[in-house]
Amino acid sequence: MAVKEAKEAVELDEHGKYQQAINKYKRAAGIFIKYLKHSDNYEMNAMVQKQSEEYLNRAKDLKAQISGHRPKRTGSSPASSSDSPKDDKIKSEGGQFSEEEQEMIDMISGTIVTESPEIRWKHIAGLDNCKQALREAIVLPMLKPELFTGARKPWAGILLFGPPGCGKTLLAKAAATECQATFFSASSADLLSKWLGESEKLISSLFKVARLRAPSLIFIDEIDSIATKRGGGSEGGGERRVKTQLLSEIQGLKSTGKKRLLVLGATNRPWDIDEAMLSRFQKKVYVPLPDLAARSAIFMIETEGVGAAMDEDDFIELGVRSEGYSGRDISNVCQEVIMMPIRELDMSGLLENSNQEVKVRDIEVDDFKQTLKKVKPMTNAKSLKQYQDWAQEYGEF
Repeated sequence: MAVKEAKEAVELDEHGKYQQAINKYKRAAGIFIKYLKHSDNYEMNAMVQKQSEEYLNRAKDLKAQISGHRPKRTGSSPASSSDSPKDDKIKSEGGQFSEEEQEMIDMISGTIVTESPEIRWKHIAGLDNCKQALREAIVLPMLKPELFTGARKPWAGILLFGPPGCGKTLLAKAAATECQATFFSASSADLLSKWLGESEKLISSLFKVARLRAPSLIFIDEIDSIATKRGGGSEGGGERRVKTQLLSEIQGLKSTGKKRLLVLGATNRPWDIDEAMLSRFQKKVYVPLPDLAARSAIFMIETEGVGAAMDEDDFIELGVRSEGYSGRDISNVCQEVIMMPIRELDMSGLLENSNQEVKVRDIEVDDFKQTLKKVKPMTNAKSLKQYQDWAQEYGEF
C-alpha cells in the first residue's frame, strides 16, 4: 500500500500537482510508520524508516515550494500582466476558481473520490421508499425549485442504514446521477489522518469544495467509524476534534434552491453513532433486504448479457429460494454461476489451445440451485431484528 501511494505521489510530483503529491507522500510515510510498529525485521525496518523520512522530506520541500510560488497579493503592484486578477484564476472542471479555492480542491483530490456516477434508479431493484426519500431531498428541489418555497424545504441530511450489501452506495450514486450533481464519496480512511490537525482541515476543505461545485452530494460511507458516541474510554483528543469538526460542518450546512448541498450518510451500525450526529440527519431511512420481486430482478440484472437457458418463472423461483439474501449476496451467487461454464471448459483442458474455438454453454436454473446451497446469506435473523428494532425507535421503514 505504501509503495502504491508513493508511486502515485512521484507521478503527481512530476506533473506539477504538488498538493496532491504532498498528501500521497504523507500517506505513504504514515503506512510505513504503522508497519514499523508490527515488524521485527531489522533490515526491512531500516529501509522502511529511510524511505518514510525521504517521503516526509519531499513533502516538506514541496510545501515550502508551494508557499514560495503562491505569495499573498498586496494589490499595490500591478507591475506585470501576469499579476492581473484574471490570471489569478485557475481553470478547472467546475469553471473558474481562485488560487485559494484551487488549493482546497487539490488538497482533497488525492483522498476524496470525486466522480460522475452513471447509476440510475432503473439499475436498482426495489427500495422504492428509499428512492422517494432521495428524490424529495435532492432531485425534485433541482428539477422543480418553485415547489420548495417558504416553510417547504427539502431535506439537507439523510442517513441510510441497514444490513451490508443492500444498495446504500448505489442509492447515493443514483441520486447524484439523476440530478446531475457533483458526487463526493468519502470514507473514514479518506478523512482521517495521523497528522495533527490535518483531518479537520480535510473535512473543512471537503465541504468548502462541495459548496463551490454545488449542486453537490456528499456521501460519507460507514459514517459510524468517524462519528461514534463521544465520551468513550478509548476516544482520543484527535478523534473528538474530528467529530466536532464534522458536526459543525453539517450543522452549518447552507444551500439554496440553485446551490443544493446534501449530506448522505450510510452505516451498517446506526446504534454506534453519536446522538448529536444522528440529530443532524433530518431523515433516517431503513434500507432493508430485498423483497421477492427485487431479488428476482437482481438475478436478472446480474446475469444480463450472459447466455441463459432460463425464463421469467425461473427467476421468480430463484427469488423465492434466496429469501434472506442481500443484493451483494445475490451478486456473489451470480458471479459464481457465471464462472461455472468457464471452469468446466478449463478443467476439461479445452482452453489449453489458444487457437481452438470453444463454445460456452448457457447457464441454467440448476446451476443457481446448486450454488445457493453453498453460498449462504451474510445477514442472520438476530441482526435483522436489531435493525428493525432500531428503525422502529429512531428511523422509518
